[in-house]
Amino acid sequence: MNVLSLLLFLVYFLFGVDGLGFTFIEYGNGNFTIYLVGNRPIIQHSARRPFVYIGSGETEFRERYGNYKIADYTGEKIGLSSYTVTNDSRGYNLTMYSCSIKVFIRLGSEEGHVLTIDIGDIGSYNRVWIQLTADTNEAIYGGGEQYSYLNLRGRQYPIWTGEQGIGRNRSTLVTYVTDLKQSGGDYYTTYFPQPTFYSTNKYYFHHSGSNYAILDFSHPNFHEIFIARQPGRLYFNTAETFPLMVSKLTNFLGRMPNLPDWIHDGAIIGVQGGSKQMMDYISYSETHGLNITGVWIQDWAGSVDDLFGHRLFWNWEWNQELYPGLDELIIGLRDRNIHVLAYVNPYLTVDGNLFKYAEQLGYFVKNSTDETYIQDFAGIMAGSIDLTNPAAYQWYKNKIIKENMIEFGMSGWMADFSEYLPVDAKLYNNQSATSYHNIWPVLWAKLNREAVEELEMLGKIVFFLRAGFSGTGKYSTLMWAGDQDVDFTYADGIASTIPAALNMGLSGVGITHFDIGGYTTFAPLLVRREELLLRSAEYAAFGPVFRTHQGNQPKENVQFYSSPEISNKFARLTHIFKTLKNYTKIVLNDTVTSGVPAYKPLFFNYPDDVRCYNVTYQFLYGDDLLIAPVILDFRKRWDVYLPADPTASWVHIWTGQSYQGPRDVTVQAPVGNPPVFYRSTSQFVDIFKTIGNL
Repeated sequence: MNVLSLLLFLVYFLFGVDGLGFTFIEYGNGNFTIYLVGNRPIIQHSARRPFVYIGSGETEFRERYGNYKIADYTGEKIGLSSYTVTNDSRGYNLTMYSCSIKVFIRLGSEEGHVLTIDIGDIGSYNRVWIQLTADTNEAIYGGGEQYSYLNLRGRQYPIWTGEQGIGRNRSTLVTYVTDLKQSGGDYYTTYFPQPTFYSTNKYYFHHSGSNYAILDFSHPNFHEIFIARQPGRLYFNTAETFPLMVSKLTNFLGRMPNLPDWIHDGAIIGVQGGSKQMMDYISYSETHGLNITGVWIQDWAGSVDDLFGHRLFWNWEWNQELYPGLDELIIGLRDRNIHVLAYVNPYLTVDGNLFKYAEQLGYFVKNSTDETYIQDFAGIMAGSIDLTNPAAYQWYKNKIIKENMIEFGMSGWMADFSEYLPVDAKLYNNQSATSYHNIWPVLWAKLNREAVEELEMLGKIVFFLRAGFSGTGKYSTLMWAGDQDVDFTYADGIASTIPAALNMGLSGVGITHFDIGGYTTFAPLLVRREELLLRSAEYAAFGPVFRTHQGNQPKENVQFYSSPEISNKFARLTHIFKTLKNYTKIVLNDTVTSGVPAYKPLFFNYPDDVRCYNVTYQFLYGDDLLIAPVILDFRKRWDVYLPADPTASWVHIWTGQSYQGPRDVTVQAPVGNPPVFYRSTSQFVDIFKTIGNL
């Protein structure tokens, strides 16, 4: 590079050119580099290592019970090593080619991003690879809701929504057993993938398309983005801090609304069994001192028992035989400030009257012979409402959500599933089901949100989702982590909800929670013990929502009502949750207004502390609380890392002992007293001291 080129490079690097947020520098010999303004090289192209490849191949999706085994075969991968370039006031036009193969690429700064890449028609080819510059010390976060790792570096992450699996670790017995039916999962399986990631080099990447993709961070010197079929737009943005980057992303993708105020007043107890059982559980809870704000009856439409356990009758209307007088009970309970919540998903059982009605109108996704596509949901045979059919969409929204739930009096519901769209399905809009598979959870979230808004109930009603993709945060009112095992395993137990929440928050969806006590039970191999119930409850007490689940085998699991002793311990945790209300509302208001997630990794607030970038199982709840949940059993003490805070020390909430970071500490952590620290200069010190004395 000569002196003039060097001077031009410095000007472009610092200030950009022609209003663009990036610089394009040619070095001769067929090489160029794209720099993000004020940051670093993001793309380095040479004839030896092109930044874009195209190819052809096949991807096979084998599904069983929503679990996908994906086999990908690449027949050819062609590097587009040569190029020509022109520029105008709004960007650069690249023609990338290899022999007779040509692909047009537009580089710009569109939609508020410093760099956008639009890849033109790839013709008869059906896959694209993009290589981005990386360095060996770089950490990567995001990718949607990733349960196994916080730092994604060193691994590949398929972008394909599905069941997360049971066990998710092939070295465990639970995973081995469930994998016999293709249900074990792996480190990358998730309900909520998203083609978005953040780099510690202070940029984020987002792909707007919905086709199957892979985020590959396994190489030391580059990241590779694989996209099946025609790519969407690629977005890059920069900021000096993670909070600013997340704010930019959520400003682009959309932000979640605030939760109803009543959610912060106590526990939402998950119970089943009918009207009498529901009222008995409420009475028992009040007698034993629980703060209750809601009762979640997922079997409001009926229940069935099968090999998997106690499950629901997927016919989404009030089951008057099981819940006699429920309409009046809802009114009476609301007068007592207890809200009733229900359950729904986008499928209808073939045994219900709603299925028969919808099938007559052609409202279901079709199979190859244009008949209703009947799927096996681990024993429940059901049809999937075609969310691309406007009439079906409106009927489900108006009849199921509005009439049968909201107008009936429900204050919320679990909006489950939506990950199961078969790739060979035929849709009303004649689009590829493979391309729509990842979008399906977004359409499901949108349907629920529209129902709430059209009845002017936003801020009064909550629905919570487990599945998602890009855009879910724009529609969801709350997420939950799905079906964890009732154990202490890192891969699929209570621990997995921490990196899941942190990565999802970094992907722009910042309000989530989990089933207290977990869900997936396989007696006698896998059952919930008292310690797990209480450890997960003490963790949930320092979060946005406190909701229990009986699990799929309620009688095999320890419940909050299993004994007076357990109930008394549990009641104290509901008091802690309610006492934290005013702090929680401030935390969530920040999420709603700026996009900053409620649960934050330590490096979010302490970017200069290099240790924080690899702390996976601790988090900040807002700015003033540091939480380190006890995620292993039989522990009475717990190790915690406290970063250096320039304006405060860390105060252990239970003892009042103060610590100056950075330092490692080991604290007493009996059940009921999770390791929690607050900043000494917080305006909420009085609240934290009150909790410490409970």
